Formats: sequence, structure tokens, C-alpha cells
Amino acid sequence: MEQGSRFFTIVSVVVVGVVLQLFLGLMDSRQTPTKVAVAFTKAYFQLDRSMEDYLCDEFTGEDTDIVGTFINNVADQARVVGFSLNSMRSRLFSVHTEILSETDSEVEIHISGTRKRNINPIFTVIGSIFRLGETHTFDEALRLVKENGRWKVCGKAFSLRV
Repeated sequence: MEQGSRFFTIVSVVVVGVVLQLFLGLMDSRQTPTKVAVAFTKAYFQLDRSMEDYLCDEFTGEDTDIVGTFINNVADQARVVGFSLNSMRSRLFSVHTEILSETDSEVEIHISGTRKRNINPIFTVIGSIFRLGETHTFDEALRLVKENGRWKVCGKAFSLRV
């Protein structure tokens, strides 16, 4: 009888743990302006086309490909100095956000932190451990607006311009 009780306790703990994990996962997947600002910043410095998903309609028109133009300009700058586009990607460290102003449909977020070139992820981590390589800081205020129920980056966003 004692073995049955022990089994029931273990199964109960596992079930409660799974339910709690699912609940916390759902809570974490909720979109917030701060999460969007950080995700956009990561995509921006990684030179990832997914940053377009975080831009408002002001940036993404039928006539303009502002993300493609930005990535091509960075690739051209890299070629001038003898590098590839991959060598221009950066990994973020110590990202800090602060909400400067907030309404129901618009938020201004101050985002700052440091970044290092991400030539190879392993080299970047080893370089950060041994303090090798250049560290660059970034400091920007991003304006986010709610479009179609989702937060999007608008206005001046780093060096992206309309």
C-alpha cells in the first residue's frame, strides 16, 4: 500500500509540474512592447530579415524594401573593408530597457546595451569571457505603436529611415 501512495505522489508532482510549465509558457508568449523592442534590436544587429516582422506599415510599403536596402548597404560597407556580411553581425549583451512613455496604443522605450561582432558564436562567447575583441554600445529610444493588435516599431529605429 505504501508503494501505491508513493507512486501517486510522484505522478501528482509530475502532473502539477507539467501544468505549471504550460501555464508559465503561455504567460511568457504574450507579446509586450518591451519584448518586441528587444527582439527587433536582436534582429537588427544580427542583420536578420525577420526585423521586418517588427516594423510598422510606415516602413514596409509595396514600393520600398527598407530592410533589404539596409542589409545591402551593410554588405557593401563590409566588402569595401574586405569582409563578408556575416562578419558585420553582432551579438547583444547586457540589454536594458526602460519605458519612457506609455499609452494604450503607443509606447516609447529606451533600449541600451553592448554588442560584439558575431563572426562565430563560439568565438564571441570565448571573446566575452576573456575580454577579447571590441565591444560597442548602443543607446536608442524606440517608438512602438499597436497595429492590428500587435506591437510594431515605428519612427526612427537605429539607422533605418523611411
